[in-house]
Amino acid sequence: MSAPRILAWETTTSCNLDCRHCRASATTEPRSGELTTDEGFSLLREVGAAGTRMVILSGGESLMRPDVYELARYGTSLGMRMTLATNGSLVTPEVAGQIRQSGIVRVSVSLDGVTPDMHDRFRGREGAFELAVSGIRSLIQQGVPVQVNTTVAAMNVSQMEAFPAFLELLGVMAWHVFFLVPTGRGHDMEPATVKEYCSMLEDFHRVYQTSRIECKATCAPQFYRILAEHTEPVRTRGCLAGSGFGFVSSTGVLQPCGFLQIPCGNVRDRGFCAAWEESDTLRALRDITSLKGKCGACSHKEICGGCRARAYEVIGDLMQKDPICWFKG
Repeated sequence: MSAPRILAWETTTSCNLDCRHCRASATTEPRSGELTTDEGFSLLREVGAAGTRMVILSGGESLMRPDVYELARYGTSLGMRMTLATNGSLVTPEVAGQIRQSGIVRVSVSLDGVTPDMHDRFRGREGAFELAVSGIRSLIQQGVPVQVNTTVAAMNVSQMEAFPAFLELLGVMAWHVFFLVPTGRGHDMEPATVKEYCSMLEDFHRVYQTSRIECKATCAPQFYRILAEHTEPVRTRGCLAGSGFGFVSSTGVLQPCGFLQIPCGNVRDRGFCAAWEESDTLRALRDITSLKGKCGACSHKEICGGCRARAYEVIGDLMQKDPICWFKG
């Protein structure tokens, strides 16, 4: 394929919250030079024709982009599964109806605590929890499937055990857990320790086995080694950055993923596919023999691969070992 199966497009860096871990270091105003509607249409046409099957309209806060429903309808007309990522605070019953009518097949809402105080501290705004929960309920009432995304760091890891029951009561269909990668404002947050990370993934594995909702670990490729060691099906590689997954910034910069902030070209130059195929960084990520250190020697590197963004941010080498991994080899 000359394009990733899944593409995340940061439609805007504008956001109404001030989240402590924000990858994009989003502000209330959009960044100068963001892709226009027509440029967005061109991007969607190109990747759709090249094989992309799902697009995530992300941000910042995607709902602060005025043409987001137009973009969703256009992507849907091209035969792609259009999804949307939001903090949920702007989702009223009317907005939920517009989302449904635009053809969006799933909405991910960020929720980083099961109590208002935890989520609000994470998101930098009092009342953010109640707005997010209200947004989730509005979406579900409109028949829009909802996925909850949770970022795990030292400050909220103690609440992870309470999430599954809480989310089942809310009626969401999926829980995706993201382990903090120190990019953007996330540099100033304390990540979970290796011991906490290991314990959380082992607990998450039990939830994965028994939960009535879909559960997925993201930026946690070691989870897929856990599945393999329990002889359970492994349907995806742990780290898909630059292979099955790609990212385009609000100004058209291609990156392996949102957390691995290495420019690999710009869609405004020669289009998406040329950059996707020719970038030396992306070629290295697709070659597991380029892995170094413990990841390079690991017996499960084809399944896991380690988090390349975490290696880059912590060690300074995107092909080095994942510094949070506890496995010996």
